[in-house]
Amino acid sequence: MEGFEKFTGVTLAGPILAGQLRPIGEVCGHATDPITDRELVMVLWLGTPKPLPYEPDELAHLD
Repeated sequence: MEGFEKFTGVTLAGPILAGQLRPIGEVCGHATDPITDRELVMVLWLGTPKPLPYEPDELAHLD
């Protein structure tokens, strides 16, 4: 998926509530949603045991 290659650093694109830390994760692969057939980005967040799927528009690149 363009822009979200493996090992790219990402965070959530939406606003974060005051006082909360922005999560930091790493793209570890891609998957296809079996219901909608949309391609998803698999992100391994720091401190989580397994990657979680996200729509590309839900993520932002880390600088």
